[in-house]
Amino acid sequence: MRFKNKVAVITGGAQGIGRAIALGMAREGAKIVVADLQSEKANAVAGEVKEFGSEARGVGVDVADETSVNQLANATFAAFGRVDILVNDAGVYLKSSVVDMSEADWDRTLDVNLGGNFLCCRAFVPAMRAQKSGRIISMASGIGHYGMKQFSHYAASKAAIIGFVKSLARELGPDGITVNAICPGSANTAMPRGHRSEEEVMQRLRSTPLPHVLEPEDIAGPVLFLASDAAAYITGQSYNINCGTYMY
Repeated sequence: MRFKNKVAVITGGAQGIGRAIALGMAREGAKIVVADLQSEKANAVAGEVKEFGSEARGVGVDVADETSVNQLANATFAAFGRVDILVNDAGVYLKSSVVDMSEADWDRTLDVNLGGNFLCCRAFVPAMRAQKSGRIISMASGIGHYGMKQFSHYAASKAAIIGFVKSLARELGPDGITVNAICPGSANTAMPRGHRSEEEVMQRLRSTPLPHVLEPEDIAGPVLFLASDAAAYITGQSYNINCGTYMY
């Protein structure tokens, strides 16, 4: 029960990696705020969390919108009075070559993936500072290291998250708050299936040295470690989760 009496906010928590993180923390005693643009799905995952005996709230949020993020923070403090863990998992994954990309798609990708990190951290950091403790884990990507054709906006946003995390860690270290990033490879979620056939998705998922594909739970494990007391002296780092083998 590493997270007994801890309050965790997980953006993008309604499905995939975010859902796996929410359920993993709930199993170990955390009170969970499942925050997602898809409010009905967020409420459904909150219901799953309660099956582990943990308290939970589902909250609809657009992480690219300042007012919406502030409402998320207010809902969290109204329900639980504090925040101990913030997982920035919300993101979009749009496909386009640079020459064909609309400015709207570029802006949306940066606003959600990078801007969402900024807005959520800004909303929750003051409470963490007041209690002199906190864990922030942001979801970057192996693509942020290696790049990928037709996803330059996504790669740019994820590379920027790594720089943001490293800088924020320096700001918040004196307050006892750690800030780290996770960089997954292609995982068995709905996101890559929006742009590839099932055959292509499975080919990528199987192109690793390990005998099984990368599942959301494989990513949740490292996140739970970074959120725990065992990682109290780890900050400003970005961790690749089996992404070095992919041909981006």
